[in-house]
Amino acid sequence: MEWIDTTVGEFCPFVYGKAIKKSDQISEGMPVFGSNGVYAFSEKPLVDSHGVIIGRKGSVGKIHLSEEAFWVSDTAYYTNKATLADTYFVYYLLSSLGLENMNTDAAVPGLNRSNAHRLEIKVPKYASDREQLIAPLMKLDNKIQLNHNINQTLEKMAQALFKSWFVDFEPVKAKVAALEAGGSDEDALLAAMESVSGKTTDQLATLSAEQPERYAELRATAAQFPSAMQDSELGEIPVGWSVAPFSELAWLDTTSIKPNNEPEKVWEHYSIPAFDEGKSPALELGANIKSNKYKVSPSAILSSKLNPHFPRTWWPNVTDEEAAICSTEFMQFIPKEASHRPFVAGMIMSDPFQSGIMMRVTGSTGSRQRAQPKQVAVMNVVLPREELIEAYSTLTGGMYLTQARNIEQSNSLANLRDTLLPKLLSGELMPIEAKKQIVEVVS
Repeated sequence: MEWIDTTVGEFCPFVYGKAIKKSDQISEGMPVFGSNGVYAFSEKPLVDSHGVIIGRKGSVGKIHLSEEAFWVSDTAYYTNKATLADTYFVYYLLSSLGLENMNTDAAVPGLNRSNAHRLEIKVPKYASDREQLIAPLMKLDNKIQLNHNINQTLEKMAQALFKSWFVDFEPVKAKVAALEAGGSDEDALLAAMESVSGKTTDQLATLSAEQPERYAELRATAAQFPSAMQDSELGEIPVGWSVAPFSELAWLDTTSIKPNNEPEKVWEHYSIPAFDEGKSPALELGANIKSNKYKVSPSAILSSKLNPHFPRTWWPNVTDEEAAICSTEFMQFIPKEASHRPFVAGMIMSDPFQSGIMMRVTGSTGSRQRAQPKQVAVMNVVLPREELIEAYSTLTGGMYLTQARNIEQSNSLANLRDTLLPKLLSGELMPIEAKKQIVEVVS
């Protein structure tokens, strides 16, 4: 592999982004990148291909990659290569240069393009060699992305089930419809089973014959749903269910501590930036944490106080109860029954609950809006029978645990990638040797 000496400006020159009008920002389309990542979407791109985005103002030197056409705002630079593989090489190269330490503006952090362009680098001469060099890193990142996609799917599945059972009351309405059509109680039960399982009558018959235990569990779950609706202050809800303050399900914990009182202690710090980086806590010394934090319970669910980030709801995987803290920008809710944690998480992430939070904020439209935790805690919610809370928590609890394991694995893979990165880019380690180190991890 032949290497050449060059500079950032010669190999991958930075191009200024361009401001995008608020009226041109939409909810779907081409991603719009700022220095801190995607913050909106656009109908048309500024860059017609893949590219690397480099933070210029604010999050100085933060590196992002887009595999599709994109827009980049005036708070960032961008650069790209002819092929996606070579663009990935640039992404890894720039990630290794410490651009985040090149702030040139004391008031507003900024990355000077001329200074970045002067950085001396060594790269493989041929694009094919550059592609071969980063192949092990891409394999790790592909596995990290796969874990991320799986976690998103699991989260959507859990929320879809919560919505069906506890927001739209579909199993209950299926029973009501069957009875109104002149059906028997058994017909109503079968209708609820179809709603709960997503299976047809024929498929349920097959399930009964081939998996009688699973069929019996499904039947028992469907039997827990009532077959009529009743009026309530929150509208029609299933008979036998109640309207009660959220605090009857989970209590708000605001136990505050000062981490820098123990300067040598390493804390698991759950913060909004840590959430954005991959839902895993940053490990920080107490000496470096200046403000007060909340102590995190092993059964806690964290939800951001700040608008527009209310849906940022975190299921912490606390490994050391005595060293887990979170930002005071989170609301921390502790389920009164630990086994109900999946249900409480589903409730907090549901659309009705998030809409309720939106009604309990302070701050004008032009300022940061912040939820009022004490008001949220006493917000009225619909509570089903405990048997259904248990059934939902049993069905979805494994999904949350799988998410936690995937996040833990992704963090290990990211650490391995970051260890291999400088060795590969310096020529100290050859791709074949790197592949040997990761084959067991991602297999």
